Amino acid sequence: MKYDFDTIIDRRGTGSVRWDNARKKYGEPELIPLTTADMDFKVPPSVRDAICKAADFGIFGYTQPKDSYYEAVAERLERRSGWKVERSWIMYSAGIVGAIAYCVQGMTEPGDGVALVEPVYHPFSHIIEDNGRVVRYGHLNQALDPAKIDFDGLETVLAEPGTKMLLFCNPHNPIGRVWTEAEMERVWALCVKYGVILVSDEIHSDIIFTGNHFCSAGPVMERLGGKEQLVVCTAASKTFNIAGLQCSAILIPGEKLREKYREILMRQHFMEMNAIGPAATEAAYRNGQEWLDELMDYLEENRDYAARFIDEQIPGMRAVVPEATYLMWIDCRQLGMTDEELECFLVHRAKVALNVGSAFGPGGAGYVRLNFGISRVLLAEALERIRRSVLEMKHG
Repeated sequence: MKYDFDTIIDRRGTGSVRWDNARKKYGEPELIPLTTADMDFKVPPSVRDAICKAADFGIFGYTQPKDSYYEAVAERLERRSGWKVERSWIMYSAGIVGAIAYCVQGMTEPGDGVALVEPVYHPFSHIIEDNGRVVRYGHLNQALDPAKIDFDGLETVLAEPGTKMLLFCNPHNPIGRVWTEAEMERVWALCVKYGVILVSDEIHSDIIFTGNHFCSAGPVMERLGGKEQLVVCTAASKTFNIAGLQCSAILIPGEKLREKYREILMRQHFMEMNAIGPAATEAAYRNGQEWLDELMDYLEENRDYAARFIDEQIPGMRAVVPEATYLMWIDCRQLGMTDEELECFLVHRAKVALNVGSAFGPGGAGYVRLNFGISRVLLAEALERIRRSVLEMKHG
């Protein structure tokens, strides 16, 4: 490989949310935290060069993204998703979680229902509840392989009076499903039928493993109509490991919906992006593909290694092999622990932190989420710690 993903980079003491905060939270100095979804890999050289060029300029006043940034975003969407977007559709936000909060605040009213298909990325439910809206749960059928949406249940939720929005993960976090074109068309058709706004979080859409094809909600909307009901959220942050640069692209084809988003930005007095994020994003999209190709090979090998190890070496755990993302959903129900007991066992006995499944919704109980966007040596160490601890527990 041209690029190095094997070297273990010590992120302790850098302010890393995953490394520093987790160790402080649990009081375990030797903890390996595989929680927050960022990677332990250095960014592509083109991204580093763009950041250094901006730093060398030496002025960091109020900044708006340049035209070339918007062109890079549009070109990326057309190349990767086949979706030709207009410049006016591309709005901005520091991060996608914030953008979804703006959508909830600006496109629904207090007391409205906002639907999820759970288990799903945990900030979604917090955004809904923190803004005085009501969470309405659709569900995944995890008994199927791969997991599928319970469409009958989802239709019941979307048809409920007062349901105004669906927050949807595409690809799915934490299950790792890449929704098929037929599935996306069915989700979109239900939203159109019941007048529900679809907010499609597509932040992981570049991290798609062999044999799967990503289907954005954008082209589905173009084919089936209903542009005033769609928001698509994307960013280079997960793909190129630049989440800390706070730069996201929010695609809103409908003029009325776009104006609602613009109004909430104005009410929040969110006026400018930072000076570095757009430059890094543009460099990643234009010159980062070779790095991304090698990253995907490495992540796929990590995925397969982790899945084999868990299934063959750790009794009571079963890996749900993801079709996308660098996150693995693991069924731990056979261990017979509550989520609180499972978290305590992993952190204080195995010295490994994973996301506890119940945070992702009722259907997540008994599961954990593991981030395998790390060096394989560290991944192997974390899995070995878990294996050893489980065997010691079972054998007394």
